[in-house]
Amino acid sequence: MIIDGNLPKFDLPIDFIADDSITGDILNMYSRFPCQIKAGLFILCTEGTVRATINLLEVVIRRNDFITLLPNSFIQIHEVSSDTRVCFAGFSSEFVASVNYVDSLLGLLPKILNTPVVPLPEEIATLYRNAYSLLIRAYSLPNTLENKEILRSILTIFFQGVKELYSRQQTVVNEPLKREHELYRQFVQILMANYTKEHEVAFYADKCGVTPAHFSSTIRKASGHSPLVIITGMIIMNAKAQLKSTRLPVKEIAFSLGFSNLSFFNKYFRKHVGMTPQEYREK
Repeated sequence: MIIDGNLPKFDLPIDFIADDSITGDILNMYSRFPCQIKAGLFILCTEGTVRATINLLEVVIRRNDFITLLPNSFIQIHEVSSDTRVCFAGFSSEFVASVNYVDSLLGLLPKILNTPVVPLPEEIATLYRNAYSLLIRAYSLPNTLENKEILRSILTIFFQGVKELYSRQQTVVNEPLKREHELYRQFVQILMANYTKEHEVAFYADKCGVTPAHFSSTIRKASGHSPLVIITGMIIMNAKAQLKSTRLPVKEIAFSLGFSNLSFFNKYFRKHVGMTPQEYREK
């Protein structure tokens, strides 16, 4: 657990972990504060219920529910039943950054944000429980964590599973969202489709049909961040993924993210990461 200002951030100290021993008592330890999840987590609830807020959306998690928490998700646990049990597979933020999941899940990111919890039929949930058991046994074997290719394959399998689950999932809206949350969701959907070309807040405000001033204050109220911070976060996340998972020249990565000038991209990346793109790739 990392504390950044007033916001606790949860990441994993190793590339990969799998566990099926998480109980309601353990989850209750995290119920006192909101937390930003830096890692990527794939969770299956096997017993009990959990009431939580995930990325502004209040949810109730029940038996056989599958939860996807992508890096930089926000979660707060409000209530946990005593019989709750969950199993999960987790990948550190650094390891997830080495795989270009932004492109892999690009079309589904808004849906994952809107519906992070997917109920599974019993037979599918059983398959997932068996898969977690296998991963836990593999996790305990010598040298598993040292083999990066095996870990990338495991992460890729989870991405494929998520794509399959969410491509079949119908979004259900139970009640109207507050206006600021509606605007935030609209912003996220437009952002996912345009952030590699459009970096200015005014563009997204115009697409949402509001003034830049109103747009900025509303997005900050809904998410706790300015639109510019969110736009920058997406650009940097994609840049990191490309730098770690491809051998594309930095210039090509810069162009793919809407930068026409390599020098400006280098300065932009260094400002937000603390090192040049090449230094990050070689780290």
